[in-house]
Amino acid sequence: MDKVQIRDALMAQLWRMYKMDIMLYLREFLVGETAILEYICSRSGAVTPTEISEDAHLSRARTANILRTLREKGYVAMEMDSEDRRRMNVTATAEGMSYLAGKHAFLEDYFDKYVDVLGEDNISALTALLKVTADSEDALRAKYGAGGTIKI
Repeated sequence: MDKVQIRDALMAQLWRMYKMDIMLYLREFLVGETAILEYICSRSGAVTPTEISEDAHLSRARTANILRTLREKGYVAMEMDSEDRRRMNVTATAEGMSYLAGKHAFLEDYFDKYVDVLGEDNISALTALLKVTADSEDALRAKYGAGGTIKI
């Protein structure tokens, strides 16, 4: 296979993976409400909407909309900072943590079934290749461009 065929085969398989149910369930933890709730629950103590926006690379308006929805669902609480009244503190509620725990349990069960179907040897090989791929990001940036964007 030449380089173009290898590239095209890789892209085709990644697109197939992107459409798999397993990716749908994972994607929920990467973008949107579940991702923001995950971020809030993973922090020790309160976070600010600005911290959430910056960490998630979202606009402040999008972050505000997600936080409003999470608050309406009872998953987060928002209180004005007692020392700086311009600052809003966001924390997860017990209901939010419980909801997220249920999401985690579902995902873990799904991955357990995935391991059963593919087998431990295949999962170990796949995990090793994914680690090599993730570890290569720094080398890719160093070779082709800084700032997280590959310069073409």
